[in-house]
Amino acid sequence: MKTIGIISNNKRQKALEIARSVYDHFTGKGIKVLLPDEDKLSEKYLLPSVSGEVLSDKSEAIISVGGDGTFLRASKYSFKNEVPVLGINVGTLGFLTEVDTANISKAMDGLIEGSYHIEKRMLLEGRLFKSNKLINNTGLSDLALNEFTITRSMNEKVIKMEIIVNDISIKKFAADGIIIATPTGSTGYSLSAGGPVVEPGAETIIITPICPHTLFNRSIILSPDKLLEVRINSGNKRDILSVDGKSIPLEDLSEYVLKVTRSRKYLNLISFNPNAFFRVFKEKFIEGI
Repeated sequence: MKTIGIISNNKRQKALEIARSVYDHFTGKGIKVLLPDEDKLSEKYLLPSVSGEVLSDKSEAIISVGGDGTFLRASKYSFKNEVPVLGINVGTLGFLTEVDTANISKAMDGLIEGSYHIEKRMLLEGRLFKSNKLINNTGLSDLALNEFTITRSMNEKVIKMEIIVNDISIKKFAADGIIIATPTGSTGYSLSAGGPVVEPGAETIIITPICPHTLFNRSIILSPDKLLEVRINSGNKRDILSVDGKSIPLEDLSEYVLKVTRSRKYLNLISFNPNAFFRVFKEKFIEGI
């Protein structure tokens, strides 16, 4: 491995310090390290940086130093070429950041030696339409590792929605919003809204309403080959569309349709423990009770 990208949590001093030590470790072994110019690491330590496009095109692996939120941001650089991503956890226990601070050196050497395996994580691809016309300038990624969400803004009314699968309308309801998640995203926002936990190696599309105004308050799980459409009818002045936590406001959501399918691309997650998900699940949801 000759070139590695590093993405760090810009708000935590500890994450920046660890990212710098990771940088020094690899450069000391003759490996080129790329830092995105929008991150604070290069600015803080006066290190060279590159554009996000260059990092995406040139990196053979990308390392995320932070929490699951930082990992989601790092994953966006990997989508184009399906570059493998390794998560170093700085903070609370996370499902995506497998390596803890005590095992960083071992993980870095394992990465150099190639003594790891790849977990392929399903991605969702989403397109937003208004009056049957594709909206290209949302500023959000078309791909989601965790989820697409549509939510109402504070003090606005509930949103009327219709779920359509393979051109068949299966449910109409009003709610505060909707979450369309991958198995990887099932332990995030979807879980908080009452959705199921799905093992990340599975390939499913998980639809979870947020505070629906209906007696039927259950998630719907689809096989990955289905075409999902969410038709939106909202008279609110402003609602919110989010992709993996990055959000934009949308005005007058009447006649909007969000179309979601499984992407042909995958997130290649670097792992040293094939049972890492179950270990974290046990610590978070069983031993943590």
